Amino acid sequence: MAVNPRKVRLNADLSPEVAKALKELAEKQGISLTEALSRAISTEKVLDEKRRKGGKVLIEEAGNLKELLFVR
Repeated sequence: MAVNPRKVRLNADLSPEVAKALKELAEKQGISLTEALSRAISTEKVLDEKRRKGGKVLIEEAGNLKELLFVR
């Protein structure tokens, strides 16, 4: 029998724009807000690790490869 890992409850104050984006992602993917937030954090973690190691984030649009630049 598998044991569920313990969960940590967090509270976050999000701007209305970020909250709306999170809700839209969850609805489009048919997942909960918690799962949408978890996926977003996991994705950001991978992207951050790759960029710190000199990697680039590329996207293909209409047959053209473009680099995504993240300005913070």
